[in-house]
Amino acid sequence: MTSIFDSATFLDATTTEALVKRPPVPAGTELIGILGEPKGRAGEKDGKSWTAVDFPVEVDLSAYPDIAKLVNTQTVLFKLGIMLDTNEGGMIDWSTGKNGRLRKVREALGMNVAGQPFSIRAMQGRPIRFVVTHREYEGEIFDEIGAVAKA
Repeated sequence: MTSIFDSATFLDATTTEALVKRPPVPAGTELIGILGEPKGRAGEKDGKSWTAVDFPVEVDLSAYPDIAKLVNTQTVLFKLGIMLDTNEGGMIDWSTGKNGRLRKVREALGMNVAGQPFSIRAMQGRPIRFVVTHREYEGEIFDEIGAVAKA
């Protein structure tokens, strides 16, 4: 099959349309979304290393027509970010009291069962219920995922 994509045409295409930010989903709204492919990230801040995993969470707003009308779209994408406590080997620290956010997400997915095999990647494709919160940055409001629960 031949692709009709032409890089030069794409890069030289012009428009008079302005990009418009979608209105935020109201804080406190409860939605159900599907976890997408996880992406790990790591870095260092103030001399300490950190590790996190992020999941895109896609919400089909056909089940929420009032929200779809408000934000003028049929799907919204959220990011579920989880900062992780790791051990000296760079792997997840499974000690008591560690990784509370990961525990809550696993419980919401029914995946926090002792003796049952678990991996971060196994969370992909599963539904999760969550409450929308907001974060302000440089005068703009961004949707975030607050509390999570079983879908």
